[in-house]
Amino acid sequence: MIAAGMSAVLPPSGMRRRQAEAPGGARWMPRIVAAFAALLLVAGASAQVEVDLQPQALARAALGTEPGWAGVAVWRDGQMSQATVRRDGVDGRLEPVPVSGPAPLFEIGSVSKLFTGLLLAQAVERGDLSLDDTMAQLLRGKIGFASPQVAAITLRQLVTHTSCLPRQFGRLRDMGAVVEQLRGWNRLQLMEALASQRLAQSAPCPARYSNAGLALVGELLAEHYGQPWERLVAERIAGPLGLRDTMQQLGANADRLVPGWAGESRGEPWPMVAFAGAGGLRASAQDLVTFGRALLAGRAGPLGPAAERMLAPLAVYQGREIGYAVFIHGPPQRRTYTHDGLTGAYRALLVMAPDTGEVMAVLVSNAQAPLPEMAQAWWARRYPVSDQAVAVDAAALPPLAGIYEVNPELRLFVTVVDGRLQVRARGSVFRAYLPVAPDVFTRPAGGARIVFERDAGGAVAGLTLEQAGNRYRATRTSDPAPRPEVLAQGRAQDYVGRYRSAAVDGVTIGFSVRSEAGQLLVRSSRFPWEPVLPLQGQADRFRYDLPGAELQFERDAQGKVVAMVLHQRGELRATRVDAQP
Repeated sequence: MIAAGMSAVLPPSGMRRRQAEAPGGARWMPRIVAAFAALLLVAGASAQVEVDLQPQALARAALGTEPGWAGVAVWRDGQMSQATVRRDGVDGRLEPVPVSGPAPLFEIGSVSKLFTGLLLAQAVERGDLSLDDTMAQLLRGKIGFASPQVAAITLRQLVTHTSCLPRQFGRLRDMGAVVEQLRGWNRLQLMEALASQRLAQSAPCPARYSNAGLALVGELLAEHYGQPWERLVAERIAGPLGLRDTMQQLGANADRLVPGWAGESRGEPWPMVAFAGAGGLRASAQDLVTFGRALLAGRAGPLGPAAERMLAPLAVYQGREIGYAVFIHGPPQRRTYTHDGLTGAYRALLVMAPDTGEVMAVLVSNAQAPLPEMAQAWWARRYPVSDQAVAVDAAALPPLAGIYEVNPELRLFVTVVDGRLQVRARGSVFRAYLPVAPDVFTRPAGGARIVFERDAGGAVAGLTLEQAGNRYRATRTSDPAPRPEVLAQGRAQDYVGRYRSAAVDGVTIGFSVRSEAGQLLVRSSRFPWEPVLPLQGQADRFRYDLPGAELQFERDAQGKVVAMVLHQRGELRATRVDAQP
């Protein structure tokens, strides 16, 4: 649904304020990433995953070491192959699930937006609606608008995320409020929020992901045709394509929805009403592959000209293009169509490659499963970069170090460690890049290529990052170059382990710490892996990318790490519960 959505760890009421606003608590909102490829930038926050492309291996890699289920279906070389695996608990064994009987169902989150996009493409193809229809035209006599800029928003702008609307309506600082809006709002509440929304400028704006925008498209279609969005999906897409496992309301199929997790904690499903068009479907991996094949078949396929229309580029979207809610990667001769999904306890990915005819669907019932890292291996093979390193003068590297900004939400940090260029994005760790040409560096395992750009005087002024068929242009900022933030060999292992807080209102918060290449990553019961960076001159103290959030580890008299204290507008202490080696 949302590209980084999580359930609250602690109940929003009855908590001590100092703990409610910590990264382990309900009020902490980690960075929100607008689309799946952004999660892959400079490899994401988790360890590199090397897998082959067979469904069983993909399913295992997508679930990683987390509890939950993973289902994969792949259409390749004219045939469907599939695999499902599961791990029933935190310490359970990964087991294959026999392919027999009804397929397991998963929440597919924002992959639902593709169904809404197709419904709109069908409506435009029939002449029932136009992409240039405005909110004022579509809702004439039904609501009044507080802002003429909102009234002038078009369907084109909604379906391409260029409407200037926010991700969610309202200023929601509490993740619980975000989830309440996603799960609970009806059409009336959605329309009232639209009517009262004010914008500082007129659309189109630079693309910015908006669940609210796609939810509006779904409800506008339902309003236009006088039928619920779910029925439109059933009658115009699922029925004609034979998608028996694609539905919003589970009904008699409730026991087929596999149990959801958020890291090491059980997660709850997210039933939706007004936001169903943005993230409310449940489906099987096999159904999503069938859906993807129908889209790639174009006008000659079962969906007719609307499928071709849906995949045509309509706007630029953050380093790539976008059609009717579908993200379009790569050059015209090697395009890839995709969308991901994330709810409180499920992840999803649908990828379609027209040049090879390949379609892949991956569904996981754990919001913190390493699906992005599994997908990264796929992207690196589809859009490979050079792995042939060339000699480079060590003195040429330090001038490249700096902080580069793609947009206010995406910065790239470049430094030099032990004579090698290292790069990270916010929320990820530093990783080494190979020099392959003057001012050109690659990371083959992540499929990433960086080209530094110089001004007329020869000074480094910016860079271009290419990854997953996307191109991101970043300008060098005036901020000082980041310090190398890699721990001395062996020191990182001191902190690795599990920690647990005391109960707050009957709820305990668990933390896990792991290391990668001398860098620490931490997660809590409900929130994903985030890097923590050592603070210079302060023993055992680290900072999050999130401003104002720091972590202090405590040692006993023998020097062993025995606890951690989270500092963010207060303190939250967690005691180590595993045996340190």
